[in-house]
Amino acid sequence: MKRTDIGGEVLKDDWVIIWDGREVGRIYFSDVPYKTANPWVWAIWVIPAETGRVKTLEEARETVRRVVLRVSGD
Repeated sequence: MKRTDIGGEVLKDDWVIIWDGREVGRIYFSDVPYKTANPWVWAIWVIPAETGRVKTLEEARETVRRVVLRVSGD
């Protein structure tokens, strides 16, 4: 993981996911209320793309790891 940098601005609680040297997704904390949604958002850009919301950063990291392993065939 590395911090998300958009236009030279490094964002707090926002990471790009690196897998095998490539950017494959993102995890970030969403402080915008959305009903009762969990605050941590994860997204995978590899095909098939997936996204979800979980309660903790650790849960987001583990979910991303499982999804990337599944779609990469590792």
